[in-house]
Amino acid sequence: MKTSIYSIGAFLLLVAGLCSCRNKEVAFYSFNHLSPDGWDKQEIQTFLPEIEDTLSLYDIDISLRYTNDYAYSNLWLFVGYTDEEGRACTDTLECRLADVYGKWYGSGWGASYQQVIPFKKQFRFPQSGEYRFSVQQGMREDVIRHIDDIGLRVTKVMPAD
Repeated sequence: MKTSIYSIGAFLLLVAGLCSCRNKEVAFYSFNHLSPDGWDKQEIQTFLPEIEDTLSLYDIDISLRYTNDYAYSNLWLFVGYTDEEGRACTDTLECRLADVYGKWYGSGWGASYQQVIPFKKQFRFPQSGEYRFSVQQGMREDVIRHIDDIGLRVTKVMPAD
């Protein structure tokens, strides 16, 4: 009987949490496949989302697909974009892929994992049109292996009803 009460309570908390979250509408989501020979520092990955609504706020995330053969627990990225004032900016983003014990983050099947890393929250695009996002690996090695795909997801944050 106790188990049932706890299960019902946990379910109600989950439903309440989901109802209180903001809704999101995907405006752009694309992946670039990386060479099985490795991702060279000189290979800059480009994404070109088309943004129409400049009044809304957007969350921008980096998506990664990698294998458990990746040699590090993290991945440093240089992400270039245009800010709210129209200036070109580059941010450094650390993506934590595994904990200190070597347990991989993200979801996966077999030896492959996928993870979404938040980049910008509640970002406002200054004008409509095509935007250019560039992603470059910033590890100490010139070529890193076992990062299979990199993606960019732009979601419109919708006010809660």
